[in-house]
Amino acid sequence: MPELIGSLSAAPSGRATPVWFDSLAYCREKLLGGEPVPWGSPGELAAFAGKAQGMFRSDAQLVDLADLYAWRTSVDDGLRTSMGARSRVGYALRTLLADEKTRTVAVDAVSAVSGVGSGSPVVLTMPSPSRWLAISAEQAGKPIARPDPDSADTAAMYLADFLRIFATAPVDGLLLDEGSTSASDLTAADAYRPVLNVAEHYKWPVLMCSETDAWPHGPISGVGGWVGSAPPDMAAGTWGLRASDNFWSGGDPVGAPDLVLAVVPARADPEAVMARVRALR
Repeated sequence: MPELIGSLSAAPSGRATPVWFDSLAYCREKLLGGEPVPWGSPGELAAFAGKAQGMFRSDAQLVDLADLYAWRTSVDDGLRTSMGARSRVGYALRTLLADEKTRTVAVDAVSAVSGVGSGSPVVLTMPSPSRWLAISAEQAGKPIARPDPDSADTAAMYLADFLRIFATAPVDGLLLDEGSTSASDLTAADAYRPVLNVAEHYKWPVLMCSETDAWPHGPISGVGGWVGSAPPDMAAGTWGLRASDNFWSGGDPVGAPDLVLAVVPARADPEAVMARVRALR
């Protein structure tokens, strides 16, 4: 199994700085004509992931569990109904993550994607516990409550239990995504201790990701690094730059990041995208 942190100093692609391509939206648009990713068919998923890797040579294989679970809620009316059966905060998330059929799909998906990376590590990407709490409530048609430390801890316990299904899967690390949540509204990652403890048990490094800011909380035990739109105010282990539109127009990453998380716009021009990928050394 590849060693995630080690791959940052020796990128599988040979690039000087490893680039993790979040190309799911782009490849869905270009390869599938906007249709859903074939999460439920391991063979089709492996073929899809293989084509994406052939185009981008990503230095990590990202398995987007948020997209997988959004697909499941879109095709399973019974699951959505079960998620909305109680109004208790966190019930929708607990029900979603406990669904056995979806758990099987998720484990099979990781195995399918892991076979296409030519030695690159496999990283599970997912919303942070606080953010997944809100996403699942919306999917269940319930009011979205503002996360607080207690609800964040509860959500983290549900997520920690869920992550144990990957105990023997080819997983090398976790990326917890806070999306566009502003720095002032971020839940301190220490509230996610149940998730961090499970990751430590399985020796999975955990990175936190934010679209909008450098991470504001400084060092936290169990968090190996931070990915944001700017260098962190306080150095704390690995840091990655979430690439902006400037990256796709040819701009160099600022601040000498340990890695670049390059989100490929769904409707980007293929010739421009491939020219930028080829220019990376």
